[in-house]
Amino acid sequence: MTEIYVTPTTQEPMAGTPAILSVRAVDKVYGSRDSVTHALHNVSFNVAPGEFVAIMGPSGSGKTTLLNCIATIDKPTSGHIWVGDKDITTLSKRALAKFRRDDLGFIFQDSNLLDTLTGFENIALALTIKRVTPGDIRGMVQNMAQVLGVEGVLDKYPYQMSGGQKQRIAAARAMVSDPKLILADEPTGALDSRSAAVLLEMLEMMNTTMNATIMMVTHDSFAASYTNRVLFIKDGGVFNELHRGQQSRETFFARIMEVVTFLGGEAGHVA
Repeated sequence: MTEIYVTPTTQEPMAGTPAILSVRAVDKVYGSRDSVTHALHNVSFNVAPGEFVAIMGPSGSGKTTLLNCIATIDKPTSGHIWVGDKDITTLSKRALAKFRRDDLGFIFQDSNLLDTLTGFENIALALTIKRVTPGDIRGMVQNMAQVLGVEGVLDKYPYQMSGGQKQRIAAARAMVSDPKLILADEPTGALDSRSAAVLLEMLEMMNTTMNATIMMVTHDSFAASYTNRVLFIKDGGVFNELHRGQQSRETFFARIMEVVTFLGGEAGHVA
């Protein structure tokens, strides 16, 4: 059985492997003097370029707050978050907008596609915002759609697509502009088992063959088993950490389930 313990996290990147994401002593406090909630407490960890990392934890553990701070949707009360060479906790509004545009890709639970745009136009939007020349956009969109197997729905609107197709279009949109970091928030949460497995295989492929750096918040141990590493959040802090290494996905899944069970977790199934 997996030993359950608090794993010390690395404060600084290891020599020779600079972090693409470095979270350092992050606290997030909500409320006033009479009613204070510590959503995050002294959270520190690094993510190296090309890693695929899952964040897991019980409801209310702070995992979504952590993702929101990294996504610049929320701001830490204290501590620092570095993405590449940028301390995103100190950026101006204009610099934050540029950072979101150039350095981040997002995959949401409900895909967040624009209903009035086709699959092609939804993917292309990420490039249009970056002011990529129109002559280059078509080829970039078609190449990414081919990689993720959605070239057949580029002319369709979201209401004409299955849930799995919409999520793969969302993944293509997140990846097409080559961001430093892709953030996925429960990306399989609204999918059936088959569609979830297909999406997870696509994310794994993006990571292994395209060197995409992905951080995924999930409650699902099956989804987490596709990653390289799982960080477990409990009561606002990093409680434990598992590395997959050379283990099979099945073995890694079993190890994840042991920690989830210890934490009184919610799921070991495909959402």
